[in-house]
Amino acid sequence: MYSPEFTAVPLSCVKIGVIGAGSRMRNVLRLLLGNPAAAKISITAVYDPDKDSVRQLRQDLAPEAHICASAEDLCAREDVDWVFIGSWNSYHAQQSIAAFKAGKHVFCEKPLALTLEEARCMRDAQVESNRTFALGLVLRYSPFYRKIRQVLDEQTIGRIVSFEFNETLTFNHGGYIHGNWRRKRANAGTHLLEKCCHDLDLMLWLAEDKPMRVASFGGCAVFTPDNNYLAKRIGPNPDTGRPAYQNWIDPTGINPFNDDKDIVDHQVAIVEFATGIRATFHTNCNAGIDERRFYVLGTEGTIRADAMTGVIEVRRIGWDESPVVYKPIEGNSHAGGDEVMTSELIDVLLNHVPPAAGFGEGVRSLALANAIDRSMDLGHIVNLDPTWVELESIYGPLFGRGALPQKHSPNNLCQ
Repeated sequence: MYSPEFTAVPLSCVKIGVIGAGSRMRNVLRLLLGNPAAAKISITAVYDPDKDSVRQLRQDLAPEAHICASAEDLCAREDVDWVFIGSWNSYHAQQSIAAFKAGKHVFCEKPLALTLEEARCMRDAQVESNRTFALGLVLRYSPFYRKIRQVLDEQTIGRIVSFEFNETLTFNHGGYIHGNWRRKRANAGTHLLEKCCHDLDLMLWLAEDKPMRVASFGGCAVFTPDNNYLAKRIGPNPDTGRPAYQNWIDPTGINPFNDDKDIVDHQVAIVEFATGIRATFHTNCNAGIDERRFYVLGTEGTIRADAMTGVIEVRRIGWDESPVVYKPIEGNSHAGGDEVMTSELIDVLLNHVPPAAGFGEGVRSLALANAIDRSMDLGHIVNLDPTWVELESIYGPLFGRGALPQKHSPNNLCQ
């Protein structure tokens, strides 16, 4: 185990090692390094078992980056200060722990891990190393959702009573998920954890409350062998010639209507919070109209917002109240969060500013996702109170101010 000798002083330069150089991580790094404030940041090493991903990263971003033989070799390099992890979700814990043991800081794509035990082991390694951890819950950085949070903080609609969230994906986006590594829980976790942990994190962030009971139903009704005809009905893309449901480029080229998957393509959930707030969440992977919509009803007004349009509507309850409309971004699925996240990461890397999302946020969304999926799998309501009691005995408070203290006794079982 690395013996920490770390002092949080501004750095003259930062060298990044990349584990998992897929399209998502390359996009994050492209935005990061393209910022003029990132002149002191460079990529010095890369590891990915997919040679095409390595080639693409070196070609686009870091021609001189050393190609490592393994994640462990990359973590051991002296010319790496931060390890950026964009690998399959099933490797997040293992690779983060290796990086912390080597004395590196870590940025990890979402979700935090597949299980709460993995998350605990990651946290123990981070505490022992005294290094920084940042998590890629990109929607927390979005000007769109930060504006909604501002409206809620200003009590414009009073106290939250109930709200709805959804994430519906276009047919090609859904086909991409069901035709690549994400179709297997062993690789990515459930669909809710892999794709919708952003939305669950936002539910917790905007509600500022502890979820206590959940119920969920879901299944795979579209991406099955019986529905192969759906791609034939639509026909190939007239511009690219690629088949419907497979227009997003993926090297595996697996038919998304295969029967070897164990994730759902639609799911609904009900969440009850400690203060009595009730919420619903709905996801579907085969939408003609894609949305990332938030609809919240308070004691004094209502907010309706959709990240895909970039429009936020706020209307107070009353006789003569007119809607107030905000459009802080142009509409897109990450609601402008990528640009802000990478900009703020520069301060995290160079000046050790605490990141907007870390272990606390990751553990909360992981616990909620696991509970919702457990309800779906078992067919009954799940009570989260025992989960929060156990987690807060380990981490300290996870909700409210002062969440997640920096020190706790490491769990030797994780070594």
